[in-house]
Amino acid sequence: MDVIQQKPVKRWTWADLQSSYRFWGLVVYFTAIVTSQYLFNAYSALYIRQTADLPISMIGVAVGLQQVGMLFGALLAWMASRMKSYYLLYLFSGLYLFGLFLFCFHTSNHFLIITGEVLIGMGLGAIMLIVPAFIAGAVGSVEAFVLSFGLMVTLKMVFGSSMMAIAGWLFDMERLFSSPEYFFTLLLVPVIIGTLFLLPIKASLFNCEPPVRQAIPQPVKYRDPAVTFLLFLVPFYNIYWLVKIHGEIRNYTQSAALLTPRGAGWSAFVTAFVTPVIFSTLNDNLRAIIESHGQTARYKTWLIILFAFLLPPVSAALIQSQMNEINGNLKREAQLS
Repeated sequence: MDVIQQKPVKRWTWADLQSSYRFWGLVVYFTAIVTSQYLFNAYSALYIRQTADLPISMIGVAVGLQQVGMLFGALLAWMASRMKSYYLLYLFSGLYLFGLFLFCFHTSNHFLIITGEVLIGMGLGAIMLIVPAFIAGAVGSVEAFVLSFGLMVTLKMVFGSSMMAIAGWLFDMERLFSSPEYFFTLLLVPVIIGTLFLLPIKASLFNCEPPVRQAIPQPVKYRDPAVTFLLFLVPFYNIYWLVKIHGEIRNYTQSAALLTPRGAGWSAFVTAFVTPVIFSTLNDNLRAIIESHGQTARYKTWLIILFAFLLPPVSAALIQSQMNEINGNLKREAQLS
């Protein structure tokens, strides 16, 4: 009996992801949903207390049923992972919005309020699980799993906390608790904006080979590691340096694990907390270049990661010193040959 052989699909790297609109579209969508969720969780209990004749105990039951809905959302997320299609995100958004609609406009009907909470939980649970799962599955490694879920948790915390802090200044609280239309609109707008960012994403998502990324090498420039350390303390110099170093290293390797210069700058600006990941990838490639010429690399990647968390300028200085070493050694080899 013939055995069916599946054609292997080349895995994406974390750098491939960060250089793709598909990744950023999912990130923006997730952030928008989180913003709406935090607004709802912050004010839904007060809203329903003002507009519905519900005892405190009943409000607690309704909120608890949202968590039950999230359990069903996990099953929906599993279904989406099996289908390998991001199109179900539109369905999940629809469930969430329909739940909001029932909650906001049917406060006199206890059954519809509870149904709305369950649907809200189902939509949120599915979205919170499947978006980072799509990203982690593209790379297919434990590291990517930690990075994707860590990134989403961080975005959830940062944007949600920020929105709760400024909501009192941005919104009319009196209208918020008296007008269903006003409350629903505030929750609806972020979801619509986030969903619009999904539209340009290709149907294949990450179930195809990543696009080939070839960056044009930039001229290598000597930088004193001590000066690099000091300049790294200047705001935004880290972005400039990462752009330059990612262009210069392309003279020696076109590794798919490396970000493009533009991708490195964008990542450092938008998601600065992943800088240790960028540093570790840079050092891995620098070590590979040095060892390919029969020499011993001086700095272990774990040391670079440690300093990237504790004192990033030190990591930058160590990476720059290795870059200077590679450039100097290759120049000497060229002269001897």
